[in-house]
Amino acid sequence: MKNLSKVSYPKPPRPILSRMTQLAGFIEEGFSTVRDAVVETMDRLSVDFRPVLTQAVARYARRQIKLVETLLRRLLVLLAAELGPLAPVKPSTPDVPTGTGAAAGESKRSLFQLVPSLSAEGPGFDDLRAGAHPAAGPDTDAAPLLHRLGLLLQHLDNPVPLARRMARILNRVKDAGDPRPFMMPLQGLARVPHPVALLAQALPVRGNEVLRRWFDTS
Repeated sequence: MKNLSKVSYPKPPRPILSRMTQLAGFIEEGFSTVRDAVVETMDRLSVDFRPVLTQAVARYARRQIKLVETLLRRLLVLLAAELGPLAPVKPSTPDVPTGTGAAAGESKRSLFQLVPSLSAEGPGFDDLRAGAHPAAGPDTDAAPLLHRLGLLLQHLDNPVPLARRMARILNRVKDAGDPRPFMMPLQGLARVPHPVALLAQALPVRGNEVLRRWFDTS
């Protein structure tokens, strides 16, 4: 049997980061692990080329998408830190509100767990957010789920633009004097493949250390 992940979804030939540090190695491996999880899910959905999935497969796909989106957001924080300081950019559109108005009913920490809705930051985050509201259709329709997975694959193959946007988001939060975001440990990893579970467990440790340094004003 052919390896579908290599035939259908070849990995980009170049690494994400040009210099290799301990954190950079973790980031590269993390993106590769998450990408493999997306490809595995896409293969499982499209293996029979059926437009309608079974309930079990559809539930599996939604669980995978939710997990992958969380892991991607957390990896973007690490990548943003490893890419280094942003060049100053004069804003051409109004800044996204921060402080109590930005919470919109959510606590600062829970807000960080969501995909930021920043139309001023370009389409990347908006695409991910739109993925949470697939086109109308049966819960077992394969097309919206494959579309969301395809978007995630695009972001995983080219994460640097999103990481730059994540850096601007974190800088805005810091400049506004808001509390430092915090990555909570993920639950329910018993049925997750071992490499993905290991990554999910390690990301809060790595991510919270990065955020601590990012928001350190001493």
